[in-house]
Amino acid sequence: MSIFTWKHAGLFLGGMLFQAKGIDLLASEKAHDLYVKTTALGLRCRDEVMKNVTSVREGCEDIYAEATQLNEERANAPEVETVVIEDKSKAKKAAKKTEKKSDK
Repeated sequence: MSIFTWKHAGLFLGGMLFQAKGIDLLASEKAHDLYVKTTALGLRCRDEVMKNVTSVREGCEDIYAEATQLNEERANAPEVETVVIEDKSKAKKAAKKTEKKSDK
């Protein structure tokens, strides 16, 4: 079987023709205008994305600052002592004592 076939020759000649005409098409004024418009669109898209990223970043910074402040406030707050009463009768007596104290 021969390496050279008409199919390969046709593909080779088609590639040569496409290269010759393709360079002319890519270097034309219309193609240049298309490149400029496409690049301008890409730049506008990039600017919009950066605006959105900036606003999201600012929101995240605000949330982080508030969370940090909340943690500092909790760390500096006095600790509250909690008492767990397991016996119900003791719980009722303790509730009555606190009611009497609040009435005075």
